[in-house]
Amino acid sequence: MPYRFKLSTMLLILVITSISYSQTEQSLIKDGAAKVYIDCGLCDINYIKEQIPTVNYVNDRKDADVHVLFVYQRTGASGTAYSLFFIGQNQFNGINDTVKFATDQTDSQDKVREKTVGALKLGLVRYIGKTKFADQMTITFLKPKQQTEKQKEDWDFWFFQASINSNINGQERNSFYFLNGSLSANRVTEDLKINLRLSTSYNESKFKYDIGNSTVTYTSITRSQNFNGSIYFSIDNHWSWGLAPSVWRSTYSNIDFAAIFSAAIEYNVFPYSQSNQRQLRINYRISPTHHKYSSETIFFKTKEGLVSQKLSGTLSIIEPWGSTSIMLSGANFFHDMKKYELEIFGNISWKIVKGLSFSVYGGYSKIRNQISLPRGGATLEEVLLQRRQLETGYSYSGGFGISYSFGSIYNNIVNPRFGSGGGGSMIIISN
Repeated sequence: MPYRFKLSTMLLILVITSISYSQTEQSLIKDGAAKVYIDCGLCDINYIKEQIPTVNYVNDRKDADVHVLFVYQRTGASGTAYSLFFIGQNQFNGINDTVKFATDQTDSQDKVREKTVGALKLGLVRYIGKTKFADQMTITFLKPKQQTEKQKEDWDFWFFQASINSNINGQERNSFYFLNGSLSANRVTEDLKINLRLSTSYNESKFKYDIGNSTVTYTSITRSQNFNGSIYFSIDNHWSWGLAPSVWRSTYSNIDFAAIFSAAIEYNVFPYSQSNQRQLRINYRISPTHHKYSSETIFFKTKEGLVSQKLSGTLSIIEPWGSTSIMLSGANFFHDMKKYELEIFGNISWKIVKGLSFSVYGGYSKIRNQISLPRGGATLEEVLLQRRQLETGYSYSGGFGISYSFGSIYNNIVNPRFGSGGGGSMIIISN
């Protein structure tokens, strides 16, 4: 009996406390304020709520008066160019706008979120101005600095980056070590795009296992070195062409030395100026190649010269309902058309109805062009440790996800205790 009494008392306290906090939280919902949905899964939403408190934040785009869709692309100097599409709904139906801003590669996370909030404030002005919270806005303009001379670009748009990455982990009977270094140089203007990158990597794995009364240590080492370059020229708003040389070697691929020089041409059905929303690019390249192999191949070759071609098409669309992309490509060698590879990969993220979203991705490759495979079968260790490339006729990958959410439409509250709901880091992925 005492136990039941204590349990009932605790439940009553929790209910009363919950009701008390609920009444407090309801006061945070602003009557007459614009309802805004921030469509940016990588943004620091808590920081945005704190800096822009004059709107109601909602959990679903269907409930919003303003749907803010974030789209971003890499810039030439490894920064990020953002496009914020403000889509008016309900009371603001048909009132749309776009705000753009860019961040530098050297910007801190705090600087990035400051610029993000600044762009959001700029875009929300016209919507907040039509609500009763308009008098809570203050608009100021900074006095422009007088420039005595024309600003110079000291590096002529060249951007350089050097990096070293390492990882080590292990247990009593195994250890893993990885080291990678790279140096890159890029120059991007509206009419020219140059990318140069030199990299090297070292991967070592050690395993200990018992055979009878003795312990055997097995060490697996793979190395690779790569130089990749490309220079692409714009022809007009739909056509581009370019050259792409590369040199590389890889113990995994049985390549002691490989040199490739590709010439390519590309057509984008949509203008390149719309690339942050939609693209349909058709790309053709032809590539003379020289291979020198570490071991004699299954075709009894130690070195050879080849010419290959590749045709690919990529469709990418970003809309308020979600995003989708699909890539289809085919490649073959001229000396033997039966040595080819076909690949298809696609993904879709679809906000079906209010609260219900669905995502799926998948890819498949039909492989008939493994000309560098070494003669002789692979050992058990090479197969298990993936130390060398194995013969295969295909590869595939895929996955899906579905989610359904329901409940309160509002999302105004910031509560970072124990890390739940705290500000997240802003990690951007290049195209």
